[in-house]
Amino acid sequence: MKIGFIGFGHMATAIFNGLVNANFVEPREVYACASDYEKLKERASGIHVCKTATEVAQEVGIVFVCVKPNQVEEVIKPIRNDLRGCILISVAFGLDFDKYEEIFEGSGIKHISIIPNTPCEVCQGITIIESKHNLSDPEFELVKGLLKKIGEIELLTSDKMWLAGEVSSCGPAFAAMFIEALGDAGAKYGLDRETAYRIVSQMVAGTGRLQIEMEKDPGHMVTEVATPGGVTIKGVTALREANFHDIVGLAIDAIESQK
Repeated sequence: MKIGFIGFGHMATAIFNGLVNANFVEPREVYACASDYEKLKERASGIHVCKTATEVAQEVGIVFVCVKPNQVEEVIKPIRNDLRGCILISVAFGLDFDKYEEIFEGSGIKHISIIPNTPCEVCQGITIIESKHNLSDPEFELVKGLLKKIGEIELLTSDKMWLAGEVSSCGPAFAAMFIEALGDAGAKYGLDRETAYRIVSQMVAGTGRLQIEMEKDPGHMVTEVATPGGVTIKGVTALREANFHDIVGLAIDAIESQK
């Protein structure tokens, strides 16, 4: 299956690496273009590097649009005819089905909007999928199957997907800050940072997997570990006194306030 990328930044690279790691595609089946053609040639390994979005659209059956949201219209409008026969998967945050219908002016191009996150690079991502699309049932199953190769999927209505995307796509940055902070706390008392970060990262991954597989309430998980009189309860108490829960919530408050 030939897959294309219009824009090849961090998110596109993560999707590409995830699909390759999942043995869904081989690099030679991938076509990509970016604003800096020479730079893309230098860092892209084994893929077909194209000079224009038109070249990408003419070669593939599935096209990921991974440019910045404010660039989508100027990039996509000129190649509408070339996109006929393709499935367009938009990764541009904030651009939903209705916005693409405006851009395509009723041309019938098949498209769907998604919000992936960077852990898809190691096939551990979560991708939010807009439930409103114009794909046929077989096409939709194909897209879902592709995205399941790089992690879990969550199908949501247009009015809910952006909030979910804020949590899922911004969350890796917040989680990385927690990993850094807890790892640095370990280093403060004698662990070397490499060991501390490795321990914390596996702990975070394992805790997330425990919650998903056991469907445990996170608050109950805290109680299970923070037994009365133990060491954990001292740390939990300190975090609560520092309003840890509210501080984390401030991240989403800040994003929502910009809408």
